Amino acid sequence: MSLSLIVRSPQSAVRSPQSAVRSPQSAVRSPQSAIECVKLVAASLAIAGMMPTPARAVDGTITINGEITDQTCKIEGKDPPYDLIVNLPRIGTTALKKVNDTAGATAFEIKLSQCSATLDNQSVKAYFEPYSTTDYGTGNLIAYQMAQPVTQAKSSIPSPATVFKAVQIQLANPDGKTIKMGVNTDTQAAKSVKVTNQAATLRYLARYVKSTHESITAGKLVSYVQYSIVYP
Repeated sequence: MSLSLIVRSPQSAVRSPQSAVRSPQSAVRSPQSAIECVKLVAASLAIAGMMPTPARAVDGTITINGEITDQTCKIEGKDPPYDLIVNLPRIGTTALKKVNDTAGATAFEIKLSQCSATLDNQSVKAYFEPYSTTDYGTGNLIAYQMAQPVTQAKSSIPSPATVFKAVQIQLANPDGKTIKMGVNTDTQAAKSVKVTNQAATLRYLARYVKSTHESITAGKLVSYVQYSIVYP
């Protein structure tokens, strides 16, 4: 290991008295040179003021429209929110063999009543909203492992949240057509129903769907989805 040491001689640090004396002439600045400095500074400021300020770059603007109506219905005879539980049947681990195979389709209803008179002969439907259980890749609902089945309707994901492998929950119309999660109301294509005599019953299906090529293991599972009634 080498160490470099710089040694400064004492003589080099001593400044001669003569070199420290500044002549009066050198300290005096001519009026002409001072004026030239002022002009230079002013010109620099003017140029800086003329330079354009960089604009904040954006890629676009999103305009969001909406409407809230007071022409509505009660759900199951009550003001919303109304929660319900759908119990799917117990199926075997081999019931779903290929990706997108479905089983255990179970019907559920959302009954509307005491609708505003202006809604008669108008179409209403449910919109299943994007939520923390939405899998945007498959358009299904993520299922979570549960030690015991849920007996009271709620919308909180179990903690700790352990995803149930290879199986998800899929919603569908009564004809079996898939209702895709994570899209807008038109794309989702949930079946609409006409209001008759200020009442309507919305019918849909929930079912198991195989989501990956992994093997399915036995266990209890749960998922959640929030919905809103879409009025004309």
